[in-house]
Amino acid sequence: MLKITNLTKIYKINSSFFEKQKKFVALDNISFELKDNEVLSVIGESGSGKSTLAKIICRLIPFDFGNIEINGKNISDYSKIEFANTVQMIFQNPYASFNPKLKIGYSLLEAVDKNIKNKRDFIIEKLKLVGIEDDVFTKYPHQFSGGQRQRIAISRALLREPKFLIADEPFSSLDIINQNIIMEIFEKIKKEKRTNLIFITHDISAAKKISDKILALKYEKMYNV
Repeated sequence: MLKITNLTKIYKINSSFFEKQKKFVALDNISFELKDNEVLSVIGESGSGKSTLAKIICRLIPFDFGNIEINGKNISDYSKIEFANTVQMIFQNPYASFNPKLKIGYSLLEAVDKNIKNKRDFIIEKLKLVGIEDDVFTKYPHQFSGGQRQRIAISRALLREPKFLIADEPFSSLDIINQNIIMEIFEKIKKEKRTNLIFITHDISAAKKISDKILALKYEKMYNV
């Protein structure tokens, strides 16, 4: 279970010598819970803090106030490996998800826990879940479309078999066909893997389709310090 209490994130913005420093309250006292096998959609306009929330939960950026617990344990108390096996993130841009100089197979093998035996078979299992053939091993990222790259990115996140999967606007740059494919994959993951999903989106109709809960964030104001 994920429990977030009174989460606040403030960005300080440097200005010129003649102006006061300003602060932007990206998240203001946010609280919610996500139980086992639930999907939470986080919606809101641009600048409302959706991506900031995702990055905080993934420990990519710090927060100023509040508390975040996963299964009763503060996220700061997880080791790096333990946290990677608990939370994984799928980013918005499928074209920036992989090193263009490395073959897909290498990128996927690097993501597998060292204790997993038969790593190749384990990867193929995850690729099949997202509808990708195993011939990806010898290919480079540029040989795949945006939709295919996003599906491969999802399979890579699943290699750690995380309890929580966070998808930050995962199909905002994709066409409607690939958007529907990705949505079906998320529904399949929830059903077959019982993985909790936090789905960051500005698409209310998509949120309603997949979610058990919806968290709506609003744009906060900028203040002079």
